[in-house]
Amino acid sequence: MNLIFDLDGTLVFQGKPVSPSISDALHDLRLDGHTIGFASARPHRDMLPVLDERFHDALLIGANGAMTCEGGVPVRLNCLPPETYDSLRDLAARYRAAYLVDLVWDYHVSGDTSHPFFSLIDPGCLGRHVEHHEVENPVKFLVAHCDDPAGFRREVQSLSVAVHQHSDMQLFDMTCHGVDKMSALADYGVGAGQFVCFGNDFNDMPMFRHAAHSVQIGEHPGLAELASERLPSGPGFDTRLIETLRRLAT
Repeated sequence: MNLIFDLDGTLVFQGKPVSPSISDALHDLRLDGHTIGFASARPHRDMLPVLDERFHDALLIGANGAMTCEGGVPVRLNCLPPETYDSLRDLAARYRAAYLVDLVWDYHVSGDTSHPFFSLIDPGCLGRHVEHHEVENPVKFLVAHCDDPAGFRREVQSLSVAVHQHSDMQLFDMTCHGVDKMSALADYGVGAGQFVCFGNDFNDMPMFRHAAHSVQIGEHPGLAELASERLPSGPGFDTRLIETLRRLAT
């Protein structure tokens, strides 16, 4: 069975790593022959610090589907074309946006970095900040805040990009058109009806639409219409999730 997990808000809470009990349960499932994968808005660089080392070689779909890694190395990248990236930078300048550009390992930040999001970048110190002229193969362009988020999103619709809204309504990011977590799974060879997924917000909807079974963590209203079942987060979550994993894996 292919079991695919979102990270933040699903297995990762307040930026803390996946708990030891859940990591052990996932490892046991892997030993039983199940495929364990993770699909996150985080790039590969920022996924590793919240995952047990036993999963660093697992299927990791990062940057909302723009990068796929396995065995610890990138196996597929969907980079923003240079003209699209330049257009996004122009929009960011006009709207005085503070933004993050994720590359394969490194990153570029521009603008006012007072937003709490910027303190979460590269917690494992696995990459480095590069200047604008050093940016190569950007995979994701994330806006943390700007003067007019609605106006920015309205104008970005004219570009060939996919827009991904985060649970924090002030955060949104852009990848290549047609790129999301489900498209990355399909490119990897896991198609509709061939996986069980776990998620909590907007960015998980494409997976939920095509999963054989989907488990919603928390109470996001958009996912409720798509989920096969729901698990509340909060006290006792680890036990509830592990029981659900064992039930679904039998």
